[in-house]
Amino acid sequence: MLLVLADRVHTFAGDGGAADALLLRRGRIIAVGRGDALRAEVPGAAVLDLRGTTLTPGLTDSHIHLLEWALSRREPDLSEATSPEDAARLLSGGVGDRESGGSVAPTRPLSHSPTPWLRGRGWNAHRWGGAYPHRRILDAVIADRPVALQSHDMHALWVNTRALREAGIDRDTPDPDGGRILRDEHGEPTGVLLETAAQLLVRRIPPPSEADVAAAVLDGQRALHRLGITGIHSFPAIHLTAPDTLPLLERLRAEDRLRLRVLQHIPLERLDDALRLGLRSGFGGEWIRVGAVKMFLDGALGSRTALLREPYENAGDDRGVEVLPPAEFRDAVARAAAGGLATTVHAIGDAAVSLALDVLADPGLRAGTLPHRIEHVQLCPPERFADAARAGIVCSMQPAHLITDWRPAERHWGRRSREAYAFRSLLRGGEGESGGVGEPVSPHSPTLPLPHSGPKAVLAFGSDAPVEPVDPRLAFWAATRRQSLDAEPAAGWYPEERLAMADVIRAYTAGAALAAGEAARRGHLGVGADADFVAWSADPLAAEGAALLEIRCLAAVVAGEVVWNAAGS
Repeated sequence: MLLVLADRVHTFAGDGGAADALLLRRGRIIAVGRGDALRAEVPGAAVLDLRGTTLTPGLTDSHIHLLEWALSRREPDLSEATSPEDAARLLSGGVGDRESGGSVAPTRPLSHSPTPWLRGRGWNAHRWGGAYPHRRILDAVIADRPVALQSHDMHALWVNTRALREAGIDRDTPDPDGGRILRDEHGEPTGVLLETAAQLLVRRIPPPSEADVAAAVLDGQRALHRLGITGIHSFPAIHLTAPDTLPLLERLRAEDRLRLRVLQHIPLERLDDALRLGLRSGFGGEWIRVGAVKMFLDGALGSRTALLREPYENAGDDRGVEVLPPAEFRDAVARAAAGGLATTVHAIGDAAVSLALDVLADPGLRAGTLPHRIEHVQLCPPERFADAARAGIVCSMQPAHLITDWRPAERHWGRRSREAYAFRSLLRGGEGESGGVGEPVSPHSPTLPLPHSGPKAVLAFGSDAPVEPVDPRLAFWAATRRQSLDAEPAAGWYPEERLAMADVIRAYTAGAALAAGEAARRGHLGVGADADFVAWSADPLAAEGAALLEIRCLAAVVAGEVVWNAAGS
């Protein structure tokens, strides 16, 4: 047995009692209480002394593209580029990285891929006014090697002329369903490929070796542990040719090297394979379980491809991109549900979110073991706030998006931004909002919502890495402050949608466990739960403002095993 001592333990088990110690046996919690009392009951127990820290359940990143994120950590990061020309220069420079257990933005050197292709990530057109870049800018820097640079939101690919030639894309190449090849006034491709059009090129890029991917994933696992993340909900890669995630993870598990709890979702393209094999949501073991079938209804705010009910501001009739037509979406959900597979669907714009709610709320399309879920839910019509709670649909959201997206949202969505990133309204089913549901509210109003008595939706928080840094402290800041990192706007962006830190931690723990069908054993530190927990340098429930960005994970424990200890022991 192992006795774990701390200053306090937030169990999130609903018991309400004060505790500063846990007693573990065979990777499970067998007692919670006061250290002195537990020590007296089991005087021979080994001791893990974490006094000076606060314990919470281990965090689960409920939306991460594991392989893309792990490999992207070895690619040029263009997220700080202030112009397309600056992004091209950064291909041979170094930039900041927020994936650290210490301060939020240390630096690290960049490395280039050994393959003929040069890949990079993170360029954000909103940092230079919103205009898409052109291939000629990349040609001026690198003309004899194909270059493919993924956008910040992973819904656009910027490539040079050589890459277009390698992929056979020219003025005669038609736009694929659910995608768009941007063209100049002469009909020539500009070098930007939106949504499914990116796949025309990505499939030509040689995949990394399985050994390289495994090494990147293990390196990423260590980085996650240092940030207090003990579990992930892993999503299929979008712009990556690489070994399938599930077999790779199973190999690491068989080799006893996997120390993350993984819920692995299945791409829609593999639905027929999954049905033929008889895979069902929830199938698996202690470390890896099968999640839902991942579908896409639209694009993203950053690429202006999120599907809207009304056009983008000052954009003519542009309503974004419909990636999966409604009839095809309903049919896919029905086929998956008939085989015992839940659906998880990417929906950002209000038209896509409404469609997702309409279909997933149908009682005849329930899948059984796991709930359906909507990923992102960034712009939800106010009259639909309560629908997810009523239907038991999980709202899987990534608060860190707000840090960089609130200004573009104001520019492209206008007054609709009142319904954007509506954490509190979704959690509380749309009740008790200041000004009433759907009424205009100042984005800088200091008024918080009234108490709520209706059903609560399940929120599950994650990062969407590599779209955003995996660091959960950014989500802590965004969900409780609703500001960019320069503390703008001063009063917060629609501050009535702020959450308390306890709700943020619940979304990273209990909410994630409910989404994975694991609420009995995970997401809390009650008796009988798996011993997956984090020791923080300060009490996260008491931290405010800048302190949220400075709190550190000093130790992480998974299944009773210390997988990270800042003290080195």
